[in-house]
Amino acid sequence: MESRPDVRELIIRAAETFGKQTAFIYNDKEYNFLDLKENSFRLANSFLDLGYKKGDKIAIYLPNCIEYIYAYYAIYSIGCVVVPIDFFLSQNEVIAIATHCELKGIITTTEAKFNLLELRQSIPSLKDIITIEDNSKFLSFWRLATNSKPDLDDQGITTNMISSIFYTSGTTGMPKGAAWNYLHIHLGAEQYKYFGTYSGLEDRMRVDERERLLAPIPFSHSGGVLYPMMAIKFGVSTVIMPQFNPYEFVRLVDRWQVTGFHMVPPMYYAILYLKDIKKYKLESLLWAAVFGAPSSAELMMRFERLCPNAVIVNGWGMTEVIPPTSLSTPGNIRSIGKPTPNVELKIFDNHGNEVKIGEVGELVVKGKSVFLGYYKEPELNNEVFKDGWFYTGDLARKDEEGNYYIIGKSKDTIKVGGELVWAAEIEELLLKHPCVKEAAAIGIPDHLRGEIVKCYIALREGVVFPKQYLLEYMRENLAKFKVPREIEYLDELPKTGSGKVNKAALKNLNKN
Repeated sequence: MESRPDVRELIIRAAETFGKQTAFIYNDKEYNFLDLKENSFRLANSFLDLGYKKGDKIAIYLPNCIEYIYAYYAIYSIGCVVVPIDFFLSQNEVIAIATHCELKGIITTTEAKFNLLELRQSIPSLKDIITIEDNSKFLSFWRLATNSKPDLDDQGITTNMISSIFYTSGTTGMPKGAAWNYLHIHLGAEQYKYFGTYSGLEDRMRVDERERLLAPIPFSHSGGVLYPMMAIKFGVSTVIMPQFNPYEFVRLVDRWQVTGFHMVPPMYYAILYLKDIKKYKLESLLWAAVFGAPSSAELMMRFERLCPNAVIVNGWGMTEVIPPTSLSTPGNIRSIGKPTPNVELKIFDNHGNEVKIGEVGELVVKGKSVFLGYYKEPELNNEVFKDGWFYTGDLARKDEEGNYYIIGKSKDTIKVGGELVWAAEIEELLLKHPCVKEAAAIGIPDHLRGEIVKCYIALREGVVFPKQYLLEYMRENLAKFKVPREIEYLDELPKTGSGKVNKAALKNLNKN
């Protein structure tokens, strides 16, 4: 197992190197690297005083905030296991996750959507509830982060220890706990640094103290841990968004001269459809990356035209394969580009054989950026790991130059009368239509064909567009068996905590 300086050591080095330079900005207040060290180490010492030991599980159930960053650093500095929980999850889901991983502590807020006292009654292993507000019923986060000593002893952390359990957002089913070790938390930041050497990105994606990122995705997401790690490894500063809002996003870009960001396609689409988007300059942006779901290249190029000095790149990664795993070069955003040297990618058919160039199959991966496996799920791990390869569930193809293209999810296909339909193909076509803001295609049962295509669509604000016109548009551009038999308009499509369209919710909506 490779070694790395532990998080404690990185925090000390960053404080010495970058000192009073800005590390994070939250609610338009700046926090420097000396602040990070003092508050994180005081919190870490408080955890030790409370009796926490290596391997104990501590959840963070918060919206994005500065306390989230301190919590990450403190927990990682003492060798405990971070369990980031999406703040949109319900009480029952939080209890299920906590029970599954035998949670010892949870850092949260009294503004949670349910009664926190019920957590203690429902989770046998739970010892401490820590809130970022002062409340006599719970431990106070800020008292813990101010009352202990500001220096932390070496805790003897090794890279093969479990560092994190990310419960995946579950666009097609219930969350599963993806386990990472203490090497994995370094790799995402290092991979971003590597992609900055790509042609067209050398003087843009700098990943150093000149870089200022904007964080619109939840810190509970596997891509969220990139921000605290890029800060202490490379001096990158980040503007924290509590939750994504397109108007606030563009305001923060101009206000804090943001140079780069990564987010999922629906967030880009929301910005594109702002009424007064052109009043924002967005001149500081040098790069923007799209991750997390198939996207429309045409819409991404429209976004690039909004940013006079930026390039758009398309990438791939997942909770199970430390993101970012691959990245395109500018101008080739239909592909997800080529992977980091930390992994090997191949495309297999249903029999485990590698397909020919240009053919579609399942993307499989091996290498040090692959996660440890699903926590306490041996049967599932036997399904997804075969002969040393992790089967991602993503359908892909590869071109002659070695660039990869994501076609969609293997579980996101619709079998219409024996013909295979990729939902992503239909969604991309719909997103090209000027009246459509959001689109999702799912398969619904049909007694004659097995399945038929149903589309859920959100129209642009103020637009009235009869469904028959949309069907005519699709008939002109799709084979007959791919054309949806049903269309349903919604004001907005349901999302997971990471901002992706929640197809499990759409399928439940159809059942009802």
